[in-house]
Order: sequence, then structure tokens, then C-alpha cells
Amino acid sequence: MINETKNQGFVLIVSVLILTALLMTGSYLLSLTNSENKISIVQSLATKNYYLAEAGINEMIWKIQNDQATKNAFIAGALTSAYDINRTNIFGGNNASYLVRAESTATAEAWIIATSTYQISGTISQRVVKSYITRPTGSGSEWEFASFAGGRGSQQNGNFTFTGSGIILTANGGRLHANQLFKVQGAGTEVVVNDGVVSASNNILVVSGAILTLNGTSYQDAPTTTIDMLQIDFDSADSNSWKNRAIASGTVYTKTQFKNLPNNTTLNGIIYVTGEAEIIGKNFTINGVLVADEEIEITLSGKTLTVTADPVYGGGLLSKDDVEFTTSGGTVSVDGLIYAADDLEITSSGTNFTVNGSLTGFDARITSSGGSIILNFVPENFLPVIDPSYNTTAPIIQIDHWEEQY
Repeated sequence: MINETKNQGFVLIVSVLILTALLMTGSYLLSLTNSENKISIVQSLATKNYYLAEAGINEMIWKIQNDQATKNAFIAGALTSAYDINRTNIFGGNNASYLVRAESTATAEAWIIATSTYQISGTISQRVVKSYITRPTGSGSEWEFASFAGGRGSQQNGNFTFTGSGIILTANGGRLHANQLFKVQGAGTEVVVNDGVVSASNNILVVSGAILTLNGTSYQDAPTTTIDMLQIDFDSADSNSWKNRAIASGTVYTKTQFKNLPNNTTLNGIIYVTGEAEIIGKNFTINGVLVADEEIEITLSGKTLTVTADPVYGGGLLSKDDVEFTTSGGTVSVDGLIYAADDLEITSSGTNFTVNGSLTGFDARITSSGGSIILNFVPENFLPVIDPSYNTTAPIIQIDHWEEQY
């Protein structure tokens, strides 16, 4: 009888322990399911919020492009809260909204800040997206710049920086200008200017053992006034835009078509690429102007890139985004204008690198070792490219993009 009682007590204890374990496991699974559900809701909210904010950014850009009063305020650097956009009930309910404001930092430059809000039940998510925009407004009727960095809105843009070892750049004639800082930095880094001008709207800095050598009639001028960046009409509806001129009498490639062109390719006239234009590891010749509505990326090792000026179109490499050179050995020879609406970056090692024309970017950096980049100011090679009659307008260009979620 005693043993039977003990067995019953043991079974009871084991049953209680098993039930407790099952309850704990069930509670854990319910908690895990609830957590996963919450994570799924948060991720869904975050995605919807992101696209809401991006929609706000795009609506403000559309307003700047198409509403005359907003466009005038943007170009004048006078955007205020009067031009804010406030949208509610976006999906037919009161759970989605965004507020967009544009803050001018300089003429034709501004931050656009979009704050989106999305609510599901008691959960509210917000996201802030910021985009820095600019529109080049300068005329090419008189362009005296051998090199130019055109950003003006903040000290993070509009700088021309030279680093490396030995003589990084030898500039012959023309004006080397930065709308913020013109900087030569690094021990042994040298920029040599022959019969030219070095100017900056902020400061000329020669730091960390670097050298700026001014020969002949050369001189420094800083601080001085800011200069509007060159206006280039990439792809407007105007018949004189580069894209329409290429359609009419040049050649248009997709990104893939251009990338797949073989080694030793030669192209003539206006060559327009819808997307990124990549020249990687091949000899390439352009007799005229290469234009891309995204980046131009040139990566060469021991190869030759040649750009010559066409007698009608001029010569050059024009990008609506970045222009990036990464070269080792070999030869780069460009007769004309190298133009980056955003960043211009040249990294050269032991390359015979010559530009007979001008270098222009929103922000610009040159790093060189084992050979100086030679920059000869030759306006006749690029004046047809920047002719104002062919560049009556310019696109709004997004430079920086930043976001946060909370």
C-alpha cells in the first residue's frame, strides 16, 4: 500500500513537471510568435515609411522643376516654409502622411527634408529622409577655369583636394578654382602652376608638408567670390540637349551595350550612354564627346584612353553623376572638358596623364604618385561643348542622401 502511494505521488510530480514544461514552452512560443509579428509590423512600417518619404522628396523636386514660383525661389536661394508640402490621408485613411520642406543653402542649392508618418493600430513609425540638390546655372560664354570645384552650400562640397607623392599636378595657364577649399596636403605633395591663378572662395590650404609652386605670372587669390557651375543640358526635351543631339546625329548606348564594346574600340561624334559608362581594362578612343546620365568609370592598367576634340562638337567626358579615373601605368590623353555634376575623382599611379582643356566637378580630388598629371588650359577644345546655345538648361542633381528612422 505504501509503495502504491509512493508511485502515485511520483507520477503526480512528474505530471506536474511535464505540464509546467509544456506551459513554459507554449508561453515561449506564443511570446516568440508575438515578437516576430511585432518585428514584421515594424519592418512593414519602415518600408512604407521609406517610400512615403522618398515620394515626398520626389514631389518637392517636381515642384521645383515645374512650379515657376518655387523654381524662382530655388534658383534665388530663397526657399522658405511657404513652399512646404504637407500631405495627409495618402492612402485614403488618416494613417499615412508626410511633410516636406526645402531649405536653401545657396543660390540653386538646397536641402530637401521629408518626414513621413505611418500608423497601424497603436504603432506609429516615422522616417526622415534628406536630399541635397543643386542645379548648375553658370554660362559657358567665358570659362577661364583649368580646374573647378563648384559646390557652394557647405564646406563638405566645392573643395579641390590634391594628395599623393611628388608633383601631383602641373597646370599650365588658366585658373584653378574651388568654391570652398583649394587644398594641397601630404608630405612631398606638390602642385606646380605655370602662368596661372589659384583661387578659392574660402581658403587656399597647403598643409602637412605639401608644396604649392607658382611660376611665371602665377598668383593666389583667396577668399574670392563663388562661381556658378557650368550648365550642361544632358537630357531635357530641347532638341539641343546632348541626348537628343546623339539621337539625331550621334550614337546612343545602354549601359550594357557600352560596357561590352571590345578592346581597341574607336567612337566618333557624340556618344550618349543611358546609365553608367564603364571603360575597364581596354584601350579606347573617342573622337568627340562621351556623355552619360549616370557615372563615368574608367579603370585602366597599362592601357590607353584617348579623347580628341571633334571640330564641331569639341571633346570631353560629361557625366550627370560622378567621373572616376583609377589608372596604373599606361596613357590617358583627353582633349576637352572632363565634367562631373557630382564628384570628380582621379587616382593615378605612374600614368602618362594629360588633359588639354579643363577639369570641372561639384567636388573634386586628385591623388597621384609616380607621375604628374599635366593640365594644359586649351579653351578651343571645350568651348563647343559648353556653348550656351546648346546648354539652355540643366537638370536638378541630387548630391547627398541621408535618412533616419524612429
